[in-house]
Amino acid sequence: MGEEPETLGERELCRGRRVSLRSVSFRYGPSTFEADRVSFGSSVVILPVLDDGRVVLVRQWRPAVGSWVLEAPAGRVEPGEAPAQAAERELEEETGYSASSLEELYSSYVSPGYSDEVQYAYLARGLRRVGARPEEDEVIRVVEVDPREYLLPWNSSFRKSRMFSALVLSSMTFTCSRSTPWGWGFASLGGLGIFLVALGKK
Repeated sequence: MGEEPETLGERELCRGRRVSLRSVSFRYGPSTFEADRVSFGSSVVILPVLDDGRVVLVRQWRPAVGSWVLEAPAGRVEPGEAPAQAAERELEEETGYSASSLEELYSSYVSPGYSDEVQYAYLARGLRRVGARPEEDEVIRVVEVDPREYLLPWNSSFRKSRMFSALVLSSMTFTCSRSTPWGWGFASLGGLGIFLVALGKK
C-alpha cells in the first residue's frame, strides 16, 4: 500500500451563525498542502409518508441561492441532541406532523470535498397533525405529493434500480431546475434519493 496522508493541524478562518470556515493542513509524501473545510456538524433529512402513500415535502425560500427549493424537511442536529431526536423536532417544526414510527435509512457525508457535515436520513410513518413551528427566518410552504407522479418525468431506469440510485443520489449535492405543479423552482436530488429508498422498501 502507498503512503497515507497525514493531517498536521487546522485553524479557523472565520465563523458565521451556523458554520465556521477552517483551513486544514496535511502532508502527503514530501509535500504539504492546505484545504478549506466548512465545519457544520450533523444534520437530518426526513421522508414523511402519509397513510395514502403521499409524501410531505417543504417548498422553502433559500437565501443562499435566492430561490424556492422543493425538498424533504431537514435541519441541523443541535448540541446534545441525538439524530433521531433532531428528526422528530424538525419534522414537527417544518411540516406540522408528528410520527409514530421513525426508521433510519442511511447516514453519509453530504459534501466531503469541502464540508464535514454528516447527514442522517429517516423514514417517518404514522403521521398526525400537531401544528408547525418554523423558526422565525424560515419561509416554508408544506407540499404533499404522490412520489410516483413526481418521479415520472425522469428516466424509467430509476424504477429498476431504486436502492442503488437512492444511495448514489442521496450523496449528491446538486439541484435540478424544473417546472412543477407547485411553482417553478428547484428540486433537491437528496430528497429524490430518499424517495427511491422508501419506494424500494415496498
